[in-house]
Amino acid sequence: MKEPSIIIVHPDRKTQRVVQRVLGAGGYRIEVADDITQAERMIGHMSPVLLVIDGEFVLSGRADAFFSAAAARGTEACITLLGDLAYQHMPRILSMGAVTNLLVHPMPLLAEELIITAHKLIRRDLFGMEKYLLWGTAPDRAVLTRASHRAALVERVAEAVRSTGQSPRVASMAMLITDELLSNAVHNAPIDGDGLFYRRELARDLEIDLDERHQVELRWACDARYLAIEVTDRFGSLDRTTILRSLSKSDVRETGGGAGMGISLTYRSCDHLVFNLAPGRRTEIIALVNVRHPPLERVPASSYNIFVEREPA
Repeated sequence: MKEPSIIIVHPDRKTQRVVQRVLGAGGYRIEVADDITQAERMIGHMSPVLLVIDGEFVLSGRADAFFSAAAARGTEACITLLGDLAYQHMPRILSMGAVTNLLVHPMPLLAEELIITAHKLIRRDLFGMEKYLLWGTAPDRAVLTRASHRAALVERVAEAVRSTGQSPRVASMAMLITDELLSNAVHNAPIDGDGLFYRRELARDLEIDLDERHQVELRWACDARYLAIEVTDRFGSLDRTTILRSLSKSDVRETGGGAGMGISLTYRSCDHLVFNLAPGRRTEIIALVNVRHPPLERVPASSYNIFVEREPA
């Protein structure tokens, strides 16, 4: 079995060394390229598991063809390192529909996001918010069994957040995120054998009893670094295309029905949004709110990951 390999594509040697040290801690083979031309030659004989790419390259005219060629060789994902470029160029990057892992934060947050993303892709171990929290953090858990209980669960999460000493802003974000993700799981996830989303057009305040398959699991925790909120449904109907289309919406009023509005609002209310997809089985969405810094120090953009479970080779 070949050693998992990662190619870092970045013009700055110092950045190359920093990222190489971060990812090298996982024991993977790391190679570096100064530009896309060099990376293309390397891909031809390496078939890397992961590409870590500078945002300027992603915005070049060759990016679409480069991503397509890499994917054809089995490369799992492309991560873009954008930093301050993120806010300016987010519409262009999202509109490409090819960037499944976008990490926008500077060090040291970037190091955390990079190493977790690499481990999840290479080890194919995708699910669980514990990967983003400090060891020993114990999540709270609840199961939504009736649609009308959603408001009570939202308030329960907000109260738990307040009890940890977090600001009213964080509690408000927690309420919005929890409400949107629960609503999506109840109304947008259910799908029948013919591909019909049979609850998508139902009023959100309609009373619905949820049997075992329709019940939604909610977990949350805060480790003084992140507030993490995780919602899981048992349908696994959310797909990569829908997610990317929803994330690219600049105005949530454009989304219409479906999961788009909830995804768009959630993305704009957290610092890192993670989608773990097991098609036809379950969808797990994890929203992370960075509680380490005051709002003025936050990057005006959010990271996201879209992971899709694959059958063992």
